[in-house]
Amino acid sequence: MKVLVMSDTHGYLNNAMRAIDNNPDVDMIIHLGDYCRDVADLEQLYPDKKFEYVYGNSDFGVGLVEAEKTLEIEGRRIFLTHGHKYSVKWDLDRIIAKAEVENAHIALYGHTHVALIDQTCDCMVLNPGSISESRSNLSESYAILDITPEKVDAEFFYI
Repeated sequence: MKVLVMSDTHGYLNNAMRAIDNNPDVDMIIHLGDYCRDVADLEQLYPDKKFEYVYGNSDFGVGLVEAEKTLEIEGRRIFLTHGHKYSVKWDLDRIIAKAEVENAHIALYGHTHVALIDQTCDCMVLNPGSISESRSNLSESYAILDITPEKVDAEFFYI
């Protein structure tokens, strides 16, 4: 299954739409918060796509939207969070510990606006960066996961 992972749209949908349009073969889109309400607009624009999302520290009045969740895709457990509750701006220790508790093969987070992949532990820890406001010397970004029962491949794309 191909999954497009984005975070931190902050109300700017142009890059999110460009990412989805450039990857018509994705089966699912994951939004890791900060303006998770943007997903409602994206769902209307792309009714054939499945969306999963969590809220971030800039989301207010989110109703029943969860702060974190764990999905199972192709037999792989995937932990989703925005990351602010795990101090990801300082280190990955807390999110790695949570991923271990969740028996996750993959932990996805946003918040820092910097794309990163870490495989120093038993699971893949991935931040797709920000699709709207990069804080790195690279441009805005998102990730594509190709998940099979045998392996997970991840690739970053820059807009």
